[in-house]
Formats: sequence, structure tokens, C-alpha cells
Amino acid sequence: MARKGSLFAHYEILSLIGSGGMGEVFLARDTKLDRNVAIKFLAHDFASQGERLARFVREARAASALSHPNIITIHEIGESNDEHYIVTEHIDGTTLRQRLASPLSFDEVLSIAIQIADALTAAHAGGITHRDIKPENIMLRKDGYLKVLDFGLAKLTESERAESPEAGSTFLVTSPGSFMGTVSYMSPEQARGKDTDARSDIFSFGVVLYEMLTGRLPFPGDNHADVISGILAKDPAPLKTYVADIPDEFQRLVSKALSKDREERYLFTKDLLNDLKNLRDDLRLARRLDQRVEQKFSKVGQMIEPPVSTSSDNVKDSILLTDFENITGEAIFDMTLKTALTFSLGQSPFLDIASETNIANALRQMKRVTNERVTRELAEELCLRLGLKAYLAGSISSLGSVYFLTLEAVNARTGESIGREYEQANSKEEILAALSRAATGIRGRLGESLSSIQRYDRPLDNTTSSFEALKFFTFGQEQSRRGKHLEAIPFFQKALEFDSGFATAYTGLAVIYYNTNQWKLAKAHATKAFELKDSVGEYEKLRISFFYYSLVTGEMDKAISTLQVWRKTYTSSVGSYVNLADCFQRLGQFEQAVLVCRDALNSNLAVPAILYSNLAESLLSLGRFDEVKKICREAFSGNYDAYHFHLCLFQVGYIENDRVLMEENLQWFDDRTDGYLALDLQAGAAAFEGKWRRAQDLSRRAIDLAVRSNAREVAARFAADQVLRIVLWSFASGLPSGEDNQLRTVLKTQTNKALNLERSKEVMTRSALAVACAGQAEEATALAKELQAERPKDTFLNELWLPMIRSALLLQRRKAKESIEELEITGRFERAAGFYPQYLRGLAYLEMKKAEEASREFDKILDHRGEAPLSAIYALARLGKARAMKDKTEYEKFFELWKDADTDMPALTAAREEVERL
Repeated sequence: MARKGSLFAHYEILSLIGSGGMGEVFLARDTKLDRNVAIKFLAHDFASQGERLARFVREARAASALSHPNIITIHEIGESNDEHYIVTEHIDGTTLRQRLASPLSFDEVLSIAIQIADALTAAHAGGITHRDIKPENIMLRKDGYLKVLDFGLAKLTESERAESPEAGSTFLVTSPGSFMGTVSYMSPEQARGKDTDARSDIFSFGVVLYEMLTGRLPFPGDNHADVISGILAKDPAPLKTYVADIPDEFQRLVSKALSKDREERYLFTKDLLNDLKNLRDDLRLARRLDQRVEQKFSKVGQMIEPPVSTSSDNVKDSILLTDFENITGEAIFDMTLKTALTFSLGQSPFLDIASETNIANALRQMKRVTNERVTRELAEELCLRLGLKAYLAGSISSLGSVYFLTLEAVNARTGESIGREYEQANSKEEILAALSRAATGIRGRLGESLSSIQRYDRPLDNTTSSFEALKFFTFGQEQSRRGKHLEAIPFFQKALEFDSGFATAYTGLAVIYYNTNQWKLAKAHATKAFELKDSVGEYEKLRISFFYYSLVTGEMDKAISTLQVWRKTYTSSVGSYVNLADCFQRLGQFEQAVLVCRDALNSNLAVPAILYSNLAESLLSLGRFDEVKKICREAFSGNYDAYHFHLCLFQVGYIENDRVLMEENLQWFDDRTDGYLALDLQAGAAAFEGKWRRAQDLSRRAIDLAVRSNAREVAARFAADQVLRIVLWSFASGLPSGEDNQLRTVLKTQTNKALNLERSKEVMTRSALAVACAGQAEEATALAKELQAERPKDTFLNELWLPMIRSALLLQRRKAKESIEELEITGRFERAAGFYPQYLRGLAYLEMKKAEEASREFDKILDHRGEAPLSAIYALARLGKARAMKDKTEYEKFFELWKDADTDMPALTAAREEVERL
């Protein structure tokens, strides 16, 4: 073996660099070419083992096939005097592991990440998977460049068998079942011993990204078993748990890289590399734009510094819009021109318009009326209070049929003009086009680049050419912003009467219908908006596309992808926060939803009522009941009020047995058009307690009132929920039985009632699950086929509802094992699925006599009450656990829950008989 000072071939050994399981690495001097190199010698006991030697040779062959500045260069591979060796370039630097001894800045993390991704992109393009990406295999040079080392576990990706160029023979590179790599950085498929590909490197790279930023591993553990368990089954804590001020885009790409399902990871490392580069470029551009705005404003005097942003990707300055000075005598221009200008300037990713919500809050603090007209004088005071640098004032005057428009950007501190635009319209019909031209000009005067203006500029009259439509849209927008969703509907409808091609008004209605549980109407209006999307600017086009994928086709991956582009392009858009929180909530990722809502509340963004309700609902799902009450109080103090808050507070009151809180929030619905929601709350509470007859009566009343209030889809959903309760309550043992003809008749009547009211996805899925649980295979299959034909790409349908329906049918046929297998795909949505998958799985394990596994499934329900506070399944899960454990104490817990239940409830009668037999 080589020693310091000795000669090996034409290499002079200088010092030992390091050693590992496969051998030692020395610094040496190449006496022929007069350069320092590194020589890796394979240990003798390994060299005698064919597979170890093959790995050693494979490292050299894999790495030498690559030529890239971030991949270590191989000079030579050989054997001399029974010594197998590789000669590589010598890297004067430290390993990433050594560098992680002290924290990295975000810029450093991004620079290192881009270079690693660049190296992996080259390797994967060459058909080579590294399979051991970790900080020890990444060297940082003193000049900032890095090198990826050690392709000792590399695999040629084209084939499991690769041709040996020396002999023309084949050698086995890897095989399923092998366990190679470093445990903490393994992908789930590596940990399972399954075959790997480039996406395994992406997962390992994701672990490195996480560790670089936080200083922690995403899957910690005291031993290998703990680590592997985390890799296979646990989600890492969000990055912002440890580092608050990172861009959301970085969290997104790390989360995607760390997806346990490799189908959900990046398909190609090049895509990850592009996202990293785009993030770097966006941050650089944002800083340059900030500097340009500072320089622009500094020319006209010293400006007030804006509040420090809490997020590194929230970099834009807000501009306050005054109300137009209207000296035409035509009242129609008072509101509409400001709304139209907001549309036009809202296309710009460079500018941010101060929100009406922030302005109203500031006026309230100033003891002024919140809807007071914002004049130039008031604008200056508002800018001082809100920390804004400039305001934009507009005026319109007329001479006969000719109109004159002026837009002026004003330094809020000095009152001096930053830039001014004049336009003339020869008729009222030309005003919006003239305003659009003026807005485009003012964007340039405020420092936006020509390329940005050209890309994000659409004439206003493409949005709508009707002043009447704009007027009613403005009224509707104000109601919606305050959380008065039902009150906003007629205004948006009136806007569409004046302009049936007003895409943004269709979107406004789609969102309101969704927020008020009128899903079919939401789908119809989102579809119409999508058909008209080419008539609007880029901002609204992204917004329309997101709602289309989310509400119409149900393609959640496309919805979230569109949302990410929206957030990246328009960093100050509160809408992106609201919709991302909603997506996380629908996916059952409540912690993520809370983080998004908190980020918005901690930023300078003006948040609408719906974001507060998203936060309250997510906190409720997490069982953080005190925080729910706190957030609702904050919303009320900000003059926000909507039914969502009162639903949440009633449910918290019910869980905590706070009768006063329950009654207060029921009374809020008195004399309201949506009073049926209060009846449904009471029906849910009765169902939770096993009060069959009272629940039936309240449910009927809620349905009837919803129908009379023209909320047929809500009524249908109530009816479908009641069908499910009937099915689950009707089985004394908890296990379906399809032989009850009386039950079949009742179910048919109730299901037809729901479907005759509305055949929406929400109603059809619940009806199909109900009849599947009752063993009515023909009816369940027919409904499932209809759903699949109508919504073939719907994520929730394909990964949650259809598997649950199939699972219930299999359980009915006593195929418990197959029933459980059907539910494997539902994992990522289960927390938002109303306990149905957990309950079905628990029943299946009971059927299989697997008490421990059954108890575990029932505990997923019992330990997470907030996920469905009024679910009738909760008490049945308590009974299921008692049956699994055969424990009288557990039975007593069930009896306590149903102490006031109807005495003839089948499950209650059966439970009492079971206890007597114990």
C-alpha cells in the first residue's frame, strides 16, 4: 500500500487525504505532468471480491464518461502490483459536510444547489444515476466552484445490464432487493431495496437542500430503522419551521424533490435546475427593480422607507390609487374608472396596488369613514401611515362629447410629480381604451421595463367595455371582500347582464359559489371564465386557469402548478396565498395551510375575510381550538364576518361543551337566508350523539329550508350526508350486509331524493359510497361510472372517492385484504376525507381478526376529532376500538358518547349484548 514519500508508478505520494469503507485516498504529485492529483486505492480485501471491484471500476467508468465543470475529472484508472486505483484531479477545498459546520446564507444555499443540480443534470443526460448524493460527496473549492465526487454506486440508467467496453461482456449493475447508498439520504425506493432511477438522486438531493438550509436532516432518527421509517412514512417539518424568511418557491421545489412517490417528484433534474435558476434570477431581478425604484424616487426627493418585508420574495413597493377627480358631472365615472385602472395596473408584475382593505383599516385608525373618497390630500396622509412611497391620481373632464384623462404619479413625501400621462377620448365608448394607454405610459414612468410592459399589457376594453358592468362588479367586489358572499352574488349577476363576456365577473361568481358550497354553479361559471380567458390580462388568465383546474376538471397538480406560476409572477398577490391555503386544506395538509395563512397575515398584504376563515378551519382540523377562537376574534375586530367563522365556533363550542358559545353562533344565523346551515349543524350534533330521530328531523328541515332558499345543491349535499349516516347506523356489527330489503328501500328513496335535487360530484360520490357500504353493487358501480365519465382527470375522485367505493364493495363481499389494498392510494387525502377511509380500513382489519391494526385505524379518528368534529363515525370508531380490544373500559367510553342516544339504535343494542358476554 502507498505511503507518504513513496513513488507509485509516476506518482509521488504526498499525504493521506482520507479513508473510507472501500479504501484510502492520497494526495500525490504527477511527475510527468507536474500537477497535484488524488489517488484512490481499493483496499486489498475488497479488491479480491468481484462485486466490490466492479463497483470500483464502475465509479471510474461512470465519472470518466462525463465532462462537466461540477463533476470530478478522472485522469486514469489502472492496476499495478495488485493495487487497483483511480487517479482524479485534486480539489483544494472542503467537503460540504465540513462547510455545514456553520450556517449558510440563502444565497450560498442557492449557489451550491444550482451547481449540484447542474452536475446531476449532466450525469442523468449521460444515462448515469449517482445513488449516493450526500454532503461528504460534494467538494467546495476555494473559488466557489464545487465538484460532485464518488460515482461508486452509479448505475447506467438505460438498462439493468450494461455492456463492458473492454470485453464486450455484460455485468449486473444493480438488482432489486439490494440495499446501497447512505441511509439518511436514501430515497424511499432505495430504502425498500427497489430499483432506482434519476428520481432517486433527486430525492437525495432534496435531503441535501433541506439540510443546507436548516442544518437538520428531514428524517432524523436514533438508528437506521428510525431513519428509514421516517423516509417511508413521515413528512418533514416545513422549512419555515426553522428558517422563516425563505421564498415559498424554495419550499415548493424541496417538497416536490422529497415526495415519497417518485411519480410526484421532478421527472428530470433539468426541471429542478431550471426552477432553481429561475428563483435565483427572480430574486436578483427583484433586487435590481428595488434599486431602480429607489433611484427613480430619489430624483424627486427623499422618500419614506416602506415597512420591512417578512418574506424575501415580497419585494415590490405599493402604489396608492386615489379616487378619480370627476368633473364631467357623470356619476358613472366615480367608481368605475378606479376599478378599471386597478385592472390595468394589476397586470404588471412590477407594481403593487395598495389594497382597499389596507386603506379602509388605515382610515378606521384615523377615525375616518372607511368608504371616504381618497383625494390627493388624503392620499398623502394615507401613504405616510401605510409607509407607501407614491400615489397615483387620476382625473377626467369633458368638453362636449370629448373626454380628457390625466394620470399622475406623485412623490408622497414631497408632493412632486414622478410622471404624468394625458389621453383624449372622442366618445364615452373610447374612454377605457384611452385609460388603458395612460396606464401603460405611467408604468414606464414608474420604472417598469419595456419588455415587461409588452408582455403584461392587455387593453382594458378586452376585460369589459361596459361602464355599467364595471359599476356592479365594483359593488360585488366590495361585498365579497367583507365576507358577505351571498350579498355579492346579485351584483356580479347584474354585471353579467350588461356584459355577458365579462370573464372576471364569471370568476368572481365561481369563487363565491364555491365558498357557499354551490359546487355545480361554481363549475359552470369557472368553465365560462376559462372559455373567455384569452380576453384578459396575464394576471387574470392565471387566476381563471387555477379555478378551472381546481373546480372544473379537478386536476390538482395542474391547479397547484398554475398557482405557483401565479405566485412567482405576482409576488404581492394575496389571492395566491388564499388559494394555496385552500388547496392545502382540501389535501388535508392543514399544517401547510396554517403556514401559508400566517405568512400572509405577517406580510404587508391586505388579507380578505376568506383567508381568516381558511386559517380558522385549518386550526380546527388540527385540534387547536383556542387559536380558532382567537383568529375569529381577530377577524371580527377587523370588521370581517362570514358564516365560516360561526360554523367553526359552534363546532369548537360543541367539542368543549361550551353551550353559550354554541348558542351564540347558532343565533347569528337567525333570519338569514343561509339559516339552513344552523339546522345542519344541529343535525350533525344530534347524529354525533346517536339521536337518530332528532337528526332525521333536523336534516329534513335543513334540506327543505335550503330548497326554499334556492340552494338546491346545498340541500342535495345535506341529503347525501344523511344517506351515509343511515347506512352506517343501520349495521349493528359495523360490517355491511346487503341482505336487508327494508334498508335497500329506504336507501333508494333517500338517494333518489339527493340526486333529484342535484347530481353534483359532492352528492354523487357520497351517494355512491353509501350504497356501496350497503352492498348495492349495481347502483354504486353505475354512479361511479357516471362520475368517471364526467370527470376522468379529477384527482380527488381517482385517488379518494372511487377507491373508497371499491373498498366498501369488497368489504361487503368479505374480501377484507383486497378492501385494504384499495385504500393504499388514499393516504395523501385521508385527513380531509371525513374519517371514511380510516373507518373502512378499521372494519376490514376487524374482519381479518387483526385487533392491533384495527385499533390503530380507529385511533386515527379518535385522536383527530377536529378533522370532522360532528362526524357520526366518531362514536362508531370508539365502538370499533372496544370490539378490537374486547375491553369494557372502551365500551364504557362509547356508552358515554351515546348516553342520550335513541335506545333502539342497532349498534347500541349490540354493544350492550357484547359487554354482557365479556
